[in-house]
Amino acid sequence: MEAATTVRRECRKCAADAGQALVCPRCHAVQPLAPGADLFAVLGLPRGLVLDAADLERRYLAASRAVHPDRHQTASDTDRELSLAASAAVNRAYRTLRDPVARGRYWLELHGTDLAAGGPSVPADLAADVFDTQEKLEELHGATDAGERSALRHHVKGLRDRLAARVAGLRDGLAAAYAEREPALDDLRRRLAEIAYLGTLLGDIDEAIEEGSDGTDRRH
Repeated sequence: MEAATTVRRECRKCAADAGQALVCPRCHAVQPLAPGADLFAVLGLPRGLVLDAADLERRYLAASRAVHPDRHQTASDTDRELSLAASAAVNRAYRTLRDPVARGRYWLELHGTDLAAGGPSVPADLAADVFDTQEKLEELHGATDAGERSALRHHVKGLRDRLAARVAGLRDGLAAAYAEREPALDDLRRRLAEIAYLGTLLGDIDEAIEEGSDGTDRRH
């Protein structure tokens, strides 16, 4: 695991060594974000895919309290602006790092790649369900008979349950892969791309089921 880099950086007010801290340890003045600071550094974490959830929560709460704009309402304009920027960074870091999928996507970003790098693809063992789902969604959109719509909705719901279970398994697999070892970027991208693909498909299914519940097409 790559440790956070320790850099001497003087506090903008008292000149004490603030390092990458958001708040000076001596005078408690909010500091500008350190140049090149990533979301791990914002919360004082070493850079890595494995995180302790309780430690992340503690760091987030402590940082949030320290930089919250309510604590700096009577400070200078500069202090208030820095407080707002630091608070936004803390919230973004927490939202991203607490979720294994968002953390993995950010990890790819840090390493100069993204989900689109390998191009979209449907896993071979999932192709039958995906194509069946797409076919049934089209039939559901075009169905006018109430009985037919009901049967199609029931079938699509079954497909949705299988796909949702697959997403849950993929998410659990991510956490296991992080704990065992940091996966290669290609493997991580493949896992995350499949989760993203299925997430979009599940959204389409939910929309179609809602439309099919009363026979109204809300796409237009």
